[in-house]
Amino acid sequence: MSRRLISPWRIASVVVVLGLLGSVIVTLALVDSPARPAAGRRTGQGADPSLALQAAAQAPQARAGQRLLAEAAAACQDISYHGVQIVAWWGEDGASTSVVEVWHLPGHGTMVKTAATDAEPFGALQQLSSGRQDPDGILGISGQLLVLLQANYEVIYAGAGTADNRPAQIVEVRRPSGGLAARFWLDAATKLPLRRETFDTNARVSSEDAFINLTVGEHSLAGAPTATIRPWSGRLSRPELASLRADGWPLPRRLPGNLLLFASNETSTSSGEVVDLSYSDGLSVVSLFVQQGVLPRPMPGWRPVTLSGRPVYAADPEDQSLAWSARGYVFTVIGNAPAATVADVVAALPHDEEPGFWTRLGHGFRRIVSWANPFG
Repeated sequence: MSRRLISPWRIASVVVVLGLLGSVIVTLALVDSPARPAAGRRTGQGADPSLALQAAAQAPQARAGQRLLAEAAAACQDISYHGVQIVAWWGEDGASTSVVEVWHLPGHGTMVKTAATDAEPFGALQQLSSGRQDPDGILGISGQLLVLLQANYEVIYAGAGTADNRPAQIVEVRRPSGGLAARFWLDAATKLPLRRETFDTNARVSSEDAFINLTVGEHSLAGAPTATIRPWSGRLSRPELASLRADGWPLPRRLPGNLLLFASNETSTSSGEVVDLSYSDGLSVVSLFVQQGVLPRPMPGWRPVTLSGRPVYAADPEDQSLAWSARGYVFTVIGNAPAATVADVVAALPHDEEPGFWTRLGHGFRRIVSWANPFG
């Protein structure tokens, strides 16, 4: 298995999913519709007796697992910490890794600095949030994503372990079918997540996040870089979303993979309005950016690929950062999700059917690239 340094776009996805493009967009939580329990869970009359017995046997572990994840979500918001996070993704072409340094101060937000590269000899600093936001891309759990996770998966306490040389409690996240979807190692003392593994439907590890050298408490923030706290703005209410949809904006409420719209915001730019939507099932997260316009050709740093039978541009080897234009809109998808889920999302969104996709690309996407790339 080969291993290479991950593209800066994987780190850019951390910023994008949290709703920061450059210095102007921030994300606020907006649940467009209530989360629903995943299909396939049957209780009461007509349920399989063996499944009922199994559920009863696992009830204490399930209660313990849910309690631990709830405590982890609170700890991620309420505890100051500083650490280095290593992120690894496995795909058909091998493994990709990235390293980021993270500082979190309750009530003020989270800052992330990428590892130094030839292009960025001192790394790149980004402030990801100011307040209670969902920390996608950073090893953590939020209350909102926890609600979605509990609606779509089974959560079970799996015993004790260690991570980052700390005693830990292990929580497993299982699909309704019983297959393992993820495993969390929570610090036994603080309940902060120390490590997370995610698995594909064939029980193969698809990603791993882990903190190393984690320190906890306000003293851990000594020497932290400074950043301007940006006010939360640009929130889209349900009526505003409905108005945009009535005007023809393609803003789905759900995406394949049981991904529910949970955050929505909008920003005004010199080239028009940009809508940022975040979707999740509690474990995977996909961010969708929509703007009126078309794409240019060529696009430096992007390559044309075919995904789900559709021509799109990709900005990273794992095809997790994708863009195309169709029906007068530019779509940018940045995923922190299994490759199959991202492919299904791309297929479900609008595409132009007529020929000449690449020759009809205009100039609008160059602006999207400059916003979404915090290293440019």
